Amino acid sequence: MRKILFISLALMLAACGVVQPVQQEQPTPIIATVLVTVIAPTEVVPPTAVPLPTQAPTEIPTLAPTETLVPTVVTQPTAQAANPSSSSTGSSTGSSDLTPVYVDNVLGKGVFADITFSSDRITLNCYPREFEITMRAVHPDVTRAEMFYRVLEAPGLFRYSDWYLIGNLSSDGKGTFYTTFKATDIKDDWRVLDQAMIEFQFAGINKGGGVVDRTQKIERLVSYYKNCP
Repeated sequence: MRKILFISLALMLAACGVVQPVQQEQPTPIIATVLVTVIAPTEVVPPTAVPLPTQAPTEIPTLAPTETLVPTVVTQPTAQAANPSSSSTGSSTGSSDLTPVYVDNVLGKGVFADITFSSDRITLNCYPREFEITMRAVHPDVTRAEMFYRVLEAPGLFRYSDWYLIGNLSSDGKGTFYTTFKATDIKDDWRVLDQAMIEFQFAGINKGGGVVDRTQKIERLVSYYKNCP
């Protein structure tokens, strides 16, 4: 019995005497993170030395301005005046000597107006050998124009020819009529005269072929010469 008690007492003492100390929990260490920016050192490249010229630069000469060349104008030779052996085209030298004839519109008689002769003279063997005739239809029914002429012997003007029909004038289709009268259009037996006057008359024709009306006689406005006057 005493043995049992002794063992119990020993166990109690062992249980009371040996107390394990309570282990305190260590705090978690705080680690401060420090960011360190590392700047890589920039490599400084030493400037390249400019090589000194071994020779002084060559001086560039200033060029004098080039003289401007004026183009040479080649003058064409002046055409010679038409001679009796050459044919006249109406554009030969000497046309400035011609005097145009502007017929009074009163003579047009309401059929034609602005009747114009490009020359007041015509020759058989000299200049000019022809001239232009132009006019404008006034009457609305006129679609064609016919031309008549006659010759008066000069200078006395006592003898004259019949009226001869030359034919139709050309037209632009807009009421303007024109033709070229030549010395060779004159009848042979009147063309031999040394001097004469040429008189004209024009007839307006409608599209049916009828005569609308005739102009007055255009008298003693154009001279004719067999040779040079």
